[in-house]
Amino acid sequence: MTNIQRSGAVRREGAVRWEWDAEGVVTVILDDPGRTANMINRRHHEGLEACLDDLAAHLDRLRGVVLTSAKRSFVAGPEFEPGEITPQEAAATYDLLVPLRDQARRLETLGRPVAAALNGSALGGGFELALACHHRVGPDDPNVVWALAETGMGILPAGGGTVRVTRMAGIAATVLDIVGPGTVFHPRSALAAGLVDELADDVVAAARAWVLARPPGAFTQRWERPGYRIPGGTAEPSGLAEEVRLRSAGSPVRALATVLDVAVRSAGAPADEAFEIETAAFRTLLGAPEFPALSHLFFAMRTVAGTATPTAYPVAAAPARHEFPQLVAHPLAAVFFAPDAPVVEIASDAPVRAVAEVRARGGIPVVTNDGTTSFVQALRDAGPDPAAMTAAARRALDAGLVVDPAGADVASVLAAGFPPWTGGVLHHLSTISTGR
Repeated sequence: MTNIQRSGAVRREGAVRWEWDAEGVVTVILDDPGRTANMINRRHHEGLEACLDDLAAHLDRLRGVVLTSAKRSFVAGPEFEPGEITPQEAAATYDLLVPLRDQARRLETLGRPVAAALNGSALGGGFELALACHHRVGPDDPNVVWALAETGMGILPAGGGTVRVTRMAGIAATVLDIVGPGTVFHPRSALAAGLVDELADDVVAAARAWVLARPPGAFTQRWERPGYRIPGGTAEPSGLAEEVRLRSAGSPVRALATVLDVAVRSAGAPADEAFEIETAAFRTLLGAPEFPALSHLFFAMRTVAGTATPTAYPVAAAPARHEFPQLVAHPLAAVFFAPDAPVVEIASDAPVRAVAEVRARGGIPVVTNDGTTSFVQALRDAGPDPAAMTAAARRALDAGLVVDPAGADVASVLAAGFPPWTGGVLHHLSTISTGR
């Protein structure tokens, strides 16, 4: 372990700094140095480990903990590099999965009240960490999103999220409303669902006030107190398996069925056994053949949403647009785009400017070199058969149409209905040509 930097009552390790106050409340601040957002990575792990060690060593003077972030968001999820994630690469990245899961458990069972001050958006493992806290406070800001959207990548939350949501909301809600569909929640919908406990203008002050309002001494999660009952009970609800089968029809992705299995098996199990059930299920899904393509689609969406610079193409002299509504609801798309965001094809001599304009008005941009030919319309005309749509895409490319690959893959799924587990039509074409 590296040396902890000390400056009075402020301490730092890795991506975490924490400060003791005179009343024994420790404010833990996630703050990855030099980064615009906190990510789940080794710096996060090392910092949280050192912080937890310090809290445990001085439990006698610890009144409670407030967990927050120095960034505009809380935690943006695991640190993956853009590109297609192979199961082997993902397994290496997720070497931290069990340690991070166990850190969340240490925080949860510290024996003192822990409140999360969610100053901004939290995705994946970041929101799982918040769920390990005993109380969650968020801002009343419609631009903030909280989501466990891992099923959109063919996996499930495995940092304790599936287990905790099951204990909080019950089996049916976990499978059909929260984890199973990878629902993206804004603050007021999260409050209604019970995923956060209050909304406040000053989330840190509200979280601290909640901690100080608890009686000094031992504190546990509500679902680990005597007499607690999981909403709806621990038995599988009647008809739930059939509903999952219907929702999964036509898709090879097993994530929703696995969420059902984990929720049912973990509901009646002791907490530590339940987390092992969740982890084992995650590792099985990680090796599914659909995972690399779904990870490709995730990064394509992230690119199109504006977190990466769009590629410039030789294009026509004047802007031209074809606009299409979204036909398919996808959990990852809801993280990056509004539900009613149209897909907009652009041909312009200034693609970056045109893309920025589309993004500014909430659209999903796709850059092509031809303002008269619509790539999306060609797919829609050929659909819904994926083979016919693939052939239409090949004909368009052979005829000289140049299209932004990320935008084309996203548009093919959202606006033309191409199967998401392929990664999008151009990605699918590349796998056919390379034999992958």
